[in-house]
Amino acid sequence: MIYEQYAEAWDTQNADLLASLCHPNLEMIMHSSGTVVSKAEYIERLGPMMQRVKPENRRCLYENEDVLIMHFLIPFPNGTKDAVLYYIQKENGLMRRIETGSTPLNKG
Repeated sequence: MIYEQYAEAWDTQNADLLASLCHPNLEMIMHSSGTVVSKAEYIERLGPMMQRVKPENRRCLYENEDVLIMHFLIPFPNGTKDAVLYYIQKENGLMRRIETGSTPLNKG
């Protein structure tokens, strides 16, 4: 199972650990734009983001050998916050395909 390692990577801002959880042919589908992001692009985007934002209320909704589904809140420096849902399809114990959706939340 990879949820705990994923959480540790974020908590310790360890992009190398995050990269080690990714299948070489990782694809991340950005539903907002339809863009498909490769493993290199995923790590390139998330590495710096790990330094700037800390997920809140992160939790594993479900995980087995085939999928991981998690939910968390991302607070941004400008004061906005998004609720994020990740669906991760696994292959050989690694993240192979990530689909994500986010919903902007009102300032509280």
